[in-house]
Amino acid sequence: MSRTLMKFLAAAIALTPSLLQAQQGAVLLDQVNLVGLPTVAQPSQFSFTAATAQALTVTLTDFQVPAAFTSLQVAVTVGNTLVGSASVNPSTHTATLPVPAAAGNYTLNVIGTPAIVAPSTQGSGSFGVCVAPASNATSCIAADSFSGNIQTPATTPTGTSTLNTAFTSTVAGTYMVTLTDDAFPAALQILSAGIFQGATPIQTSIPSGTTTMPVTTPVTLPAANTNYQLLVAAVANVSVPAGLYGVKITDPNGNPVFNSTQPVGILPAATIVDNTSTQGLNLTLTDFAYPAALAGVGVAITEGSTSLAQLTAQGSLSNVMAPAGSISIWQYGLAGAQPGVYSVNLSSTTAGTGLYSATKVVNPAGVTGQSYAFAVNLPSAGTYTLITNDFQFPLALQSISATVAQNGAVLTQSSAGSFTAAAGYVVVVVDAVPPQNGNGIFGVTVETSGSTPQILLDQTQAVGGVFSTNSVTVPTSGSYAVTLTDLAFPAAFDNLAVVLSSGSQVLGKIYGSGTFSVAATPGPYVLTFVATPNSAATNSQGAAITPNYGLYSIAMATSAPTVTFSASAASVPAGQTVELTWSSTNATSCTAGGASGWTGSEMTSGSTAVIINANVTLTLTCTGAGGSASQSVMVATTAATSSRGGGGAVDWWMLAVLGVCVGMRRTVASRHWRRCIRLVDHAAKL
Repeated sequence: MSRTLMKFLAAAIALTPSLLQAQQGAVLLDQVNLVGLPTVAQPSQFSFTAATAQALTVTLTDFQVPAAFTSLQVAVTVGNTLVGSASVNPSTHTATLPVPAAAGNYTLNVIGTPAIVAPSTQGSGSFGVCVAPASNATSCIAADSFSGNIQTPATTPTGTSTLNTAFTSTVAGTYMVTLTDDAFPAALQILSAGIFQGATPIQTSIPSGTTTMPVTTPVTLPAANTNYQLLVAAVANVSVPAGLYGVKITDPNGNPVFNSTQPVGILPAATIVDNTSTQGLNLTLTDFAYPAALAGVGVAITEGSTSLAQLTAQGSLSNVMAPAGSISIWQYGLAGAQPGVYSVNLSSTTAGTGLYSATKVVNPAGVTGQSYAFAVNLPSAGTYTLITNDFQFPLALQSISATVAQNGAVLTQSSAGSFTAAAGYVVVVVDAVPPQNGNGIFGVTVETSGSTPQILLDQTQAVGGVFSTNSVTVPTSGSYAVTLTDLAFPAAFDNLAVVLSSGSQVLGKIYGSGTFSVAATPGPYVLTFVATPNSAATNSQGAAITPNYGLYSIAMATSAPTVTFSASAASVPAGQTVELTWSSTNATSCTAGGASGWTGSEMTSGSTAVIINANVTLTLTCTGAGGSASQSVMVATTAATSSRGGGGAVDWWMLAVLGVCVGMRRTVASRHWRRCIRLVDHAAKL
């Protein structure tokens, strides 16, 4: 009669495993960086967000002001993916790039080699980027398009700087031009500007104002959608060969067509940080007076052409209001007869999170060295340990040594690096000699003493080449994947590497491109990137490129779980069992579903027998720090011929026994309920 029951319940269906898409792991870091050697013109980048997917056309135009670029290229990334690149045609002075439809964050990356026009020894050039719908490539989307200026570093820094760039009018009418001397680190001697259209002067004298007394000049531009040339001349203070000024040009509707802050003389280029929301910021500037106080030190914060805050001596500013978006940090340091060390810290007033923190060594004029400084605030007086570690990657350093000082006095270290200090800041200065032909990376750690030391400073530093660091906080224990990708724009890097470290310990490294996984516990980690961009004038295909630049993406995310799940048979007679086997990776728990004997929590790997009474789809979902993944299998019941006549009678006692066996699964050892099921299965075959 049991076979009659099976026939009554049976329905044929094939077993088809189905792997459901795993959820993406939690992303701790995901960014694209465009880098250039210090000797070449710094790249220009502009970002915008597309809320909906729309096919676009990007047009890069060389304005040929003051002369055509030797080479000019644009690359477009969406998220951390390079979607296209193009080089300007030397005949048409334009490049057109179709961009596939996508919603998300776009970044336009422009690199170029400006021509040098006598008598100047410094090359500069202007360009424009038009982002338009693919259906109308000349209808630029104003909010997503921009123009800019690329300038090579001066071979001999002086107190004189000129800006020769172009902007595009939106409509004909009266434009308002505001030229502002930020008086950082001191007021400029001369600051004036003019606007031209080709060889025709539009406004030859635009006066400047100050941040406290701005001056705005109306200028009539006769044509819409026309390129105009902006010329600015600036001469720094005699005693301080550095300065800073802002230029803002708005159209008759109040929309900015040019909005920028520019350095003068020896003032270095700004560090740009992303301020995620409109908020108050705290700014601190510290001169550590080690080994001597600096002759001059300062920091300024700007957004567009607007000066937000500045310090020209050691001190702090609280609750400096800053809008959401990119803000620029300008730093100035001047040493006397001896080197000096200073630090800059910028943090959110409300959230308390840091936007920027750096400690820098300033050498006397004419002195170049491989000295690196790091500051750490000790919570209390006591004994601490300083550890410097040559990671020997990509190459070993020739030598490395470190000193630690407090209040200008060098502290004595033991052979193990222990030193005694009072509460407050100490400064670590590391002298490192790079490899003869290549780059190296070292780590600096300051920690408390004892059997369970607390790390107070954890920094890495590359020696030679171009480098950057990213601090990453791991929230939960688990498996994490680090991926480095050479996006090969304008060509593949000559050398590209990244190291993940915690304290003085190297946890993983990549040379070139690739991925490694690391089992991490909660806490801070440091990713250090070091590279040498391609120095050739052509890529591997022989096409002309702008050398000495490179584009890469770096990501760190929790590893998503994987699930393998299978059944021993595709179909069985109703009331009989199948053996289920499964395994998973990067999972902390699994949940079963689909049948009365296959439901609820399961181990992350194992096997078990399950009674199949009807056609079923059995699922297993495993979850970990990186999300969840599911897999399912379908098991069918088959018809069988009854050995007894009459049909239709049901072995109710058999159903009852099966129910008892299933109930045993959750209350007794698995070997007992599995034995119960085998006995019932054997009886059913009799």
